[in-house]
Formats: sequence, C-alpha cells, structure tokens
Amino acid sequence: MAPNRPGEAQSIDEEAMAMRRGQARMLWFGGALALAIVLGGGWLLIRSGPNEYSAIGRQVNGMRKEHFDAFWVCALPNGRPSEIHNNAELSDEIHKRAEFSPSRYAQLLRTQCLAHLQDHLAPIDALIPPEDLKGEIAQLKSATQALIEGWNTYLRHLQNLSGGYDREAKEAQEPVSAITRAWYDYRVAHGRINDIVRKHLED
Repeated sequence: MAPNRPGEAQSIDEEAMAMRRGQARMLWFGGALALAIVLGGGWLLIRSGPNEYSAIGRQVNGMRKEHFDAFWVCALPNGRPSEIHNNAELSDEIHKRAEFSPSRYAQLLRTQCLAHLQDHLAPIDALIPPEDLKGEIAQLKSATQALIEGWNTYLRHLQNLSGGYDREAKEAQEPVSAITRAWYDYRVAHGRINDIVRKHLED
C-alpha cells in the first residue's frame, strides 16, 4: 500500500479530531439529559407525590407536640392531658385547678402557658398544604384562635374574682365551655389531617 501523502494525512487527522469532538458533545448532551430527567423526576415526587404529604404530616404533628400538647401539660399541672377523652373530663380538670387557687392558676396561665398557644399560630400560617388539606389546616388555625380567646376570657374572670371560685357561675361556665369546644375541634381537625396524609401514603 502506498504511503499517505502529507495532504491526505492532515485530512485524516482533522476528520478523526472532528469525530472525537462530536462524540464528546453527544456524551455531554446525553449526560445532561439524564441528569435533567433525574432532577425533574425528583422534583415531581416532592411536589405531587407522597413526599409532599409526608412532609406536611411531620410538620403538623411536630407543631402539635411543641405547642398544643406543651400548652396542656402546662395548663393542667400534675395531670395527664393525653388521657382526657371528652369535654366533660377536660372541663372538670380545669375547674379543679381554679378551685384550688384562682390567683395562682391565673398567674400560671398568664406567665407560662398561654405563650405556647400564641406561638402556634405563626407555624400554622407558614404551612403550604396541598389543596385537599387546606380546609383542615384552616380549621386547625381557627380552633387554636378560639382556644386563645377562650383562655383569655377565663383568665380575666380568674383575675377579677373578689370571692371564692364557683364553677357553676356563668362567668366560669361560658369560657370553659368555649375552651373545651375548641380543644375538641382542634383534635378533630388534627385527626382529619393525619387521615388524609395516611391515605395518600398508602395509595
């Protein structure tokens, strides 16, 4: 075989270099496309898949423990809030503590307990729930606000007492009834949130 002439050798080298550049571009493009698919798929899972519900479930349960449950531990000292099953039991627990010492109970609520509920509102507002959880999140906030209002009304009654505490008095009955209603509404909303989250995680 006759040796390549200088011009032919240069042409072959240029073709080989062009082929290598083309292969490199194809490899780079393929890698970039694969990365985009992976990232895009992950973003869709986070936005619309079970992860979105898992995250909101963790947030709601975490804030309940940090704020709602912490409030009741504070407001019912030496009690077991988790073992209270209905409004009547909760009402009795509140009245018993006020009967023991209205002024001391008022001081405890004002200086140590109510901040737990007040601090609960901002994290609820910060949630970005999926469409089918927006109603339950709104109910959770509404119940928390009702709790704060009920306790503030009850606190004013305790602070203004001139005699002994009477659990049958209208001024005691009405705010405590409002408190127990809001307690129940909060638990119902929280339970529905967990039910919806669980359903999506099981699908």
